[in-house]
Amino acid sequence: MGDRNTEAEAQVRRELDLIIVRLERHDRAAMTEARSEGARLVGDMFADAQLVASRTLDALTYERLSRRARELANALERVRDGSYGSCDECGGTIPAARRRALPGVTTCVQCQERGERLRVRTETTEGIPRRPRARHKNGRRDEVKT
Repeated sequence: MGDRNTEAEAQVRRELDLIIVRLERHDRAAMTEARSEGARLVGDMFADAQLVASRTLDALTYERLSRRARELANALERVRDGSYGSCDECGGTIPAARRRALPGVTTCVQCQERGERLRVRTETTEGIPRRPRARHKNGRRDEVKT
């Protein structure tokens, strides 16, 4: 068991280190761009739109990498406290192949699927607009015939 935890910790640590390098590279690039003259809006609608879109994409990428780094840091903590590989939902074992593919994973496949089904169900019911009842010309609602 100790070897598996050491192997898992090494894998999570490698991925976390790679993400930290990418975040540092992103920070340096953002600082360089902020200092350059080309980072300012020029008044040309299309050029400015492209610059704003590029900045937005950079911010989204940075946020995604930051979130992934937090997930991996949490995974390292779980490796250290011995809970890595256990599903947060049901307490069952997360298969090794799943942990190798997704080192920061916290749920087994069944609990992940259940959570996604519930999320989809919630999103679809929240997005269904209610049809208003028809109104007469005088502004009153139609009576519902039963």
